[in-house]
Amino acid sequence: MNAFGAFLLFYPITMALFWVIGSLFYYLIIERKLKWKQQMSSEEGITFLVPCYNEAETIEETIRNLQSLSYPKKEIIIINDGSSDQTSAVIKKLKTQYTFQFIDLTVNQGKAQALNTAVKSARYNYIMCIDADTIMDDDAPYYMIKHLIDDSTLGAVTGNPRIRNKSSLLAKIQTVEYASMIGSIKRAQTMNGYVNTISGVFTLFNKKALEDVGFWDIDMITEDIAVSWKFHTGGYGIRYEPRALCWMLVPETLSGLWKQRVRWAQGGHEVLLRDFKSVVSKFNFPLWFLYFEQVLSIIWVYSTLFTLAASLLSFNFLDYYYYEYHFSIFILSAFLMTVTNLVQFSIAMLIDSRYEKHHWGYLFFLSWYPTFYWLINAVVVVFALPKALKRKKGVFATWTSPDRGSIQWSNQD
Repeated sequence: MNAFGAFLLFYPITMALFWVIGSLFYYLIIERKLKWKQQMSSEEGITFLVPCYNEAETIEETIRNLQSLSYPKKEIIIINDGSSDQTSAVIKKLKTQYTFQFIDLTVNQGKAQALNTAVKSARYNYIMCIDADTIMDDDAPYYMIKHLIDDSTLGAVTGNPRIRNKSSLLAKIQTVEYASMIGSIKRAQTMNGYVNTISGVFTLFNKKALEDVGFWDIDMITEDIAVSWKFHTGGYGIRYEPRALCWMLVPETLSGLWKQRVRWAQGGHEVLLRDFKSVVSKFNFPLWFLYFEQVLSIIWVYSTLFTLAASLLSFNFLDYYYYEYHFSIFILSAFLMTVTNLVQFSIAMLIDSRYEKHHWGYLFFLSWYPTFYWLINAVVVVFALPKALKRKKGVFATWTSPDRGSIQWSNQD
């Protein structure tokens, strides 16, 4: 096997092992010492920002949840970003029942612009941004704000999102993904010193840090990834808080999942293109490692797809030894990746089980996950890169109504 073949085979295995080892270190050094369900209090105020675009079906639950939080010093600002459905009317009706500030924008200019508009009205120094389908655990704000109070060099604290809708196969696969893959990556990246990106669905910000980096970028397709890298290059840290739980809806259709993942991939490509000079100009090995790992993942996807295409074009249907050699390589690759994935997912879900004890029933879907995850993410990288290259600077990156799946849920699943 040559160096190129070794890269194709061992890159995903190496990164999976890095995530496993990193998440184990995080658990042993940090997470197992964290106190759970302790007595909570805080004198600092939090402004909750909820941007909405076509969220008429979900916004009431979110507002009701925020209103019921025990956090004593809070302000709620709901922003309608030019929705084309009944979102504005629903929010106006809810305003007669609950206490919150409502900003009703008539033109859809994107989530980043909605947040930038609302943050100017924020009364407090800590800003919690959540999506309009999100239900937050009562103690989550307490866990998160303590990090920001104790460490002024932090730009944000990102929580531990959980999935509300688990009725479909796609939702169950994503349940495994969030409980294992995403959680283990965030734990490992914390040990490296840089969390790649906050969770846009649920993050608490230091307002001063936001001001220093220029708030959210209106022309980046994923405002959460973009602001994360502005923190990285601006000298602010990001902290992961696994005890801070929220419950969200995920896509339950292939088209909805496809649009979401292309958007995520495009946002990742955009920051890699934007921040190359800022990253390499800093003598910061952990930041370099994070950046170039993201670059290598893109190179790996294109290399794998080109190799598969070349193999198909040169396929010799009559050569027995050709079958024997390539079939052996395929079996070896599949075996190594499957074993590595099973080890990674099992360890990650064991660590994560303290937050959602009943998700062990979804281990069955691990057999679907490697094929599903690597296939869809490889393809979205190919489609997303041209979109990122064509990004127009200074133009509003508007959003569309996402696939929220079923809103029937229970946080006891």
